[in-house]
Amino acid sequence: MLKKLLFLSVVVLFSAAMNAQTTILDFESAATSTSFQYFGSTLEGQLTSVIANPNPTGANTSANVLEFKKPAGSQTWAGAFSNPDPTTSVNVAAGGKITVMVHFDHIGNVALKLEGSTTGGPNWVLTKANTVVNAWEKLEFDVALPSVEAPNQPATGHIYAKVVLFTDFGTSPAADQVSYIDNIQVEQAVSCGNLLDFEAAATTTPFQYFGSTLDGQLSSTIANPNASGINTSANVLKFIKPAAAQTWAGAFSNPNPGTPVNLSAGGTIKVKVHTDHPGNMVVKLEDSPTGGANWALQQEITTTNEWVELSFDASLPSFEAPNQAASGHIYNRVVIFFDFGTSPTVEQVYYCDDFQVCSSGGTPTAAVEFKVNMNQYAGTYSSVNVSGSFNSWSGDANPMTDPDGDKIFTTTLNLPVGLYEYKYTLDNWGNQESLPVTSACAAVTFDGPNVFVNRKLALSGNTSLDAVCFNSCYDCGESVKINYNIGLNGATASPDGVYLAGGAEFGAPNARFRMYDDNGDGVFSLTIERERGYGGYFTLTNGLCADFSCKEVIEGLPCANPQNYNDRFLNPVQQDTIFNTCFGTCATNSDCTNGTIDLAGPGSWFELAPTLATDELRMIFHELRQSGASISVFNVTGSLVWQQKYALAPDQVVLPVAGWQKGIYFVTAENGGRRVTGRFVKM
Repeated sequence: MLKKLLFLSVVVLFSAAMNAQTTILDFESAATSTSFQYFGSTLEGQLTSVIANPNPTGANTSANVLEFKKPAGSQTWAGAFSNPDPTTSVNVAAGGKITVMVHFDHIGNVALKLEGSTTGGPNWVLTKANTVVNAWEKLEFDVALPSVEAPNQPATGHIYAKVVLFTDFGTSPAADQVSYIDNIQVEQAVSCGNLLDFEAAATTTPFQYFGSTLDGQLSSTIANPNASGINTSANVLKFIKPAAAQTWAGAFSNPNPGTPVNLSAGGTIKVKVHTDHPGNMVVKLEDSPTGGANWALQQEITTTNEWVELSFDASLPSFEAPNQAASGHIYNRVVIFFDFGTSPTVEQVYYCDDFQVCSSGGTPTAAVEFKVNMNQYAGTYSSVNVSGSFNSWSGDANPMTDPDGDKIFTTTLNLPVGLYEYKYTLDNWGNQESLPVTSACAAVTFDGPNVFVNRKLALSGNTSLDAVCFNSCYDCGESVKINYNIGLNGATASPDGVYLAGGAEFGAPNARFRMYDDNGDGVFSLTIERERGYGGYFTLTNGLCADFSCKEVIEGLPCANPQNYNDRFLNPVQQDTIFNTCFGTCATNSDCTNGTIDLAGPGSWFELAPTLATDELRMIFHELRQSGASISVFNVTGSLVWQQKYALAPDQVVLPVAGWQKGIYFVTAENGGRRVTGRFVKM
């Protein structure tokens, strides 16, 4: 089974109910204190001091604060950086605001800068002016705003280690200035998002009973029996606990919810319940793709005959061994129990609705519609599913339907925004897509002898994906296959391989676009599938050279484009196409054994003889425009091996090559503003 797992931090977001705060520095304990090192002033290299709050009133009555100085004559950019960095990183991966308490005796500003991102984020700086003097004021720095310094990107989505502070940024004071700073915090909205609300296919699933006479049967979704109070939604889940059921009787999600229960950033699970008697509810989480232990928590139900909301805090330890919290993990399966620990004497009926995860630092969700066209699939199948990192690659989760009977199967999932890998599967992994490594829509991972090729999805908002043919990146009938066949002109293939590279499509030579000589005829081939009308720049390399030092040299030849690194260009193709050539030439076939003289470029003012040389090579000039000339010889890796300039252009130059290494060489000649390139093979 060819599967690649990618687990993302995914928490659903629908509404902000309150803010959660993470204290970075409050200077009250060792864990929340640090010093800052001055720069850009006469205090260069010295450290800030933590002192008693000089004005513990109003918005800040804490005991300790940071004293911050800017001496007279300081640079306009004078400030101080955290040294050492705070124990708690500035985590704004999910956005939010950084708040800072400040105390000035004048109207000025504070610039806050974040550096040392552990997630590859750019440095970020924002300036906020204070509006009051001689009193504490809270300034807010929205990390979604672009930095005032290049590359002018927001900090959202990243984690930072270093904090840099500036007061009166942009000015040089005439007199010493002292300000006070305290309570540097990250504030993020607490977000709640639906896992199951039983209103749509994407947020509905049945639960399979166990431990009672209903064993193996599925729960039902019914109309809300009491659409009032905190729950006026249309549909709810009906749960039955028969008489004499086991004390541990319950039901598990089958299939699992389309959106995993993501507690990577902690949080609380909220559930609305309705019962006609006091009791309890247990929520249990299982099947963690991130290695979390099974987790179960119980909450009492004290209100009857109306909807109430229960909260299950994921930071609390499970009441079952190994008694660990669920925070920090993702779970696929939800198990529910009512009146856990008791066996009823008569059948009991309960209702539940609106399973939510509420967490700070959440990621917004988006609806994505998946579509796969099965019209060109020749095999038989009974079910079509979309399987991916969003459902732990389950083969039976997220079934797709064909309501129109046109063999185009669809499903819509509500997923947290982010990066995903997925593929379309048949009959619970009875069959799956097999995309080639050259696929434009694929995420490819090489893991030793294993290669994982999956579709990739960068989800940033509600989207409907284009229908694609099973096993293709494109809809049925909308793609072409391009077969590249390259002869090496007698050169020895690099042990690192021969590659299709260059342009915006292929980049530096890499394993995805390696060419192979499967039949040993000296011709290296690769076939790619692209959308009809595809075209673009490319080149060939004999070796795995990130700097393109092993790139073919076709400069001066008619197939080279000097506007794009002398790469080749494939004109847009409308049908399956075969492209044949020889490495370093503009040949239109891949048979490179022809021993006739190659003319160097258009025209014949310069030629090489013989092109298959053993002892010497003759370079012959014709129709010279000026007396001066230069000749350069490169090997197949592009390295210069011989060069000569002539004040008086000769008619002929004889180059002894008997001692040269065997292989292909390229000769470039210049005269009178003209430049042409030819090739010869040292036998």
